[in-house]
Amino acid sequence: MSDKSSPILFAVDTNFIIANCDETESKYKTNELFNEINKWFHSNLLRLNYDKTYFLQFLTKTDNGINMQVSFGNRKIVTAQSLKFLGLTIDTTLTWKNHIGELTSRMNKACYAIRSIKPFMSLDVLRSTYFSYAHSVLSYGIIF
Repeated sequence: MSDKSSPILFAVDTNFIIANCDETESKYKTNELFNEINKWFHSNLLRLNYDKTYFLQFLTKTDNGINMQVSFGNRKIVTAQSLKFLGLTIDTTLTWKNHIGELTSRMNKACYAIRSIKPFMSLDVLRSTYFSYAHSVLSYGIIF
């Protein structure tokens, strides 16, 4: 599979990145890889969870993308516009808008919690609360 794609493995999540600008070759490689993945699952007495399997194209803002459907047998893979990848919400153009929206919501909740307990807690407890609820959320995935 290494000549067709780059796998990204983490715990029980597996992702494949296929880089190709040619539409015909990209369609071929994607479907060939998906067939190989299904054969591997079958030969290891496993089943692919189609409800948790997605296809996401990375595009430039001016690119329309490749019109394709990934499937195996009669099961089609959902084409996503955005999805969670190791806790980060990514979209087709890597704009981070969805991820920032989710972060904003989580940070609002953390700020509310800190404001609510402020009159009753020491500075050390408030600092600990900040690092638990706010700092950890902000700094997660920062290398991306």
